[in-house]
Amino acid sequence: MSVYRISSNTINDNGVFHLRNREYEMDKVNQQINTGKKHRLPKENVVDVTQSMTYHTKIHKIDQYVRNITDAKNERALSEIKMNDTIQILQRARELAVQGANGTYSAEDRKAMAVEVDQMLKAVLTNANSKYKGDYLFSGYQKYTQPFETLEGVVRGANEPMITKVKYLGDNGVHQREIAAGETVGVVAPGSEIFWADNHQVYSRFNTRDFRITEDQTIMIDTVKIKFNAGDNAYAIMDKINKADVAVTASIDRITGGMILRSTRPHKMEVSDIEGGTLMQDLGILEKGRPIGPDNFDSSVTEFGGTIFDTLIGLRDAMLTNNAEDVGGKFLQNIDESINNLTYNMAKTGSIDNRLTYLEARHGEDKLAFTEALTKSEDVDMAEAISEMRMLDFAQRAALSSLAKLSKTSLMDFI
Repeated sequence: MSVYRISSNTINDNGVFHLRNREYEMDKVNQQINTGKKHRLPKENVVDVTQSMTYHTKIHKIDQYVRNITDAKNERALSEIKMNDTIQILQRARELAVQGANGTYSAEDRKAMAVEVDQMLKAVLTNANSKYKGDYLFSGYQKYTQPFETLEGVVRGANEPMITKVKYLGDNGVHQREIAAGETVGVVAPGSEIFWADNHQVYSRFNTRDFRITEDQTIMIDTVKIKFNAGDNAYAIMDKINKADVAVTASIDRITGGMILRSTRPHKMEVSDIEGGTLMQDLGILEKGRPIGPDNFDSSVTEFGGTIFDTLIGLRDAMLTNNAEDVGGKFLQNIDESINNLTYNMAKTGSIDNRLTYLEARHGEDKLAFTEALTKSEDVDMAEAISEMRMLDFAQRAALSSLAKLSKTSLMDFI
């Protein structure tokens, strides 16, 4: 028969030990009730805490995507308003052009129309230089640069200086916003696209018949890089430009041998020599020493195509000089082309808005699913926690009562 030794402190030590453990459990449950969370520290349950962190990260990303979508929709909505307003202005300009081409109107009548067209020009400029959250809306990547700058001068038939030229100072970049994992959307098209009236064409006078590249070079057209190799001739250059993913085609003039660049949709082409190359400068397309920047085409090139502002300036000047033929001819046609381009860009904006609305709804559903999973992973079941606390409290009270009775005994009671 085994005999166990029991000292006077054994009962107290064991009782205190179990009381302390139970107090720790009670404190843990109390913390769960107070915070509503299952765990205070990752070590308490590494798996649950890791899952919770993953869900928090996913929800945070979804919230950012939704903010990006909301911001993109607001910016696009403002651009759509400005484009629609410009269309209404051009519709009125078209009415005046039809009237101005009518032979029943006098020179004085056309001068009065010209004054109204000049005000329309200024109104379109205000739209084109609009801002969103302090940044220019239609300047491409150059958000802090006013997209359109005006030059004033003497105009034949006018009594005061008027706007004679409007220059685009932005670029052809389109800001992208991340709207889902690995998925972006362009926010607003640049002013060189929206406020352009027809296709842009550039004719170089440099004869490319004997031209060959002496070293590898790279150019950029409308944010697209195109690489060329040493030994490429003019036709190889033309072929690589035509195969690039850019809305510009190249050809060679059969008579002059000059390189011709044409846009395939209404916009101002942005052509640059990059990475130290001089190819476009050597071909006589860009001005020597100005490989990058707005209006960097060489002064010897011949350009065709213009902006909505060029159309309105031309219409106004034709009215001031009583040139009814131009009023009802090329300028009326340019107004129609400008309206078509703006309508196309508005339709493109609307189609992308539908996509944004769909993604916004999908993100809402994903967030709800992740939030429910997060709740199961880290939130405590309050009813279960309260029930457990009551059980622990009852056990603690019983243990204290039992320990109080046993602590009155001494070693003599066991002899």
